[in-house]
Amino acid sequence: MTPPIIPSHLPPQRLLLVDDDLVLLETLQEVLGAEGFKVTAASSGEEADEQLRAATPPFDLVLTDLVMPGKTGMDVLKAALTHNPSCTVLVLSGYGTVREATEAMDKGAYGLVNKPLQLEAFRQTLRRIVERAQLIRERDLLRTRVRELEERIGRLEAIQGRMEMLAQRMDPRTPEASQIQLLKDLKARGILDEGHFETARKSLLAGWKP
Repeated sequence: MTPPIIPSHLPPQRLLLVDDDLVLLETLQEVLGAEGFKVTAASSGEEADEQLRAATPPFDLVLTDLVMPGKTGMDVLKAALTHNPSCTVLVLSGYGTVREATEAMDKGAYGLVNKPLQLEAFRQTLRRIVERAQLIRERDLLRTRVRELEERIGRLEAIQGRMEMLAQRMDPRTPEASQIQLLKDLKARGILDEGHFETARKSLLAGWKP
């Protein structure tokens, strides 16, 4: 038995499925659910737009028919990328819609799948999409972590700057200055390591009143 695209030990990806063909919509919803996706179905572009607006968190993947009455797959594509620029959009294209499918790709769609669907080729496309989504998620997490580290470094540098200003302003005759000199002597003799020296120095400076 072929394992599902998203293993059971991983959280399911949130997928919006949009198609005005109700039979295909129901069939694909069952197929995608069995592959580990958390599927929300919409039978029109208008309903898809409502789902995209209400989704918290936003959808990871949108799979939409291209040609529909009212709001089309192009409208769904635009709305999906507006609400979540990292969203992956895959369009379903019937024969005779090559120009529209090419336009969708130009406007940010990941790819297209021709109708009628070839199930195995469709599954392989979904596997590539899941791998791409995982890479995007890891990239976003790394960017967040880098920002957090940069902010932490900035705070530490600001604290260090204030401590150095205090040290420069201290009268060498004050008790704190004498104690810091003692700490420096202990550090020079190897009795205090760098970490303990800095902790003790900051403690003295924090309690000093100019």
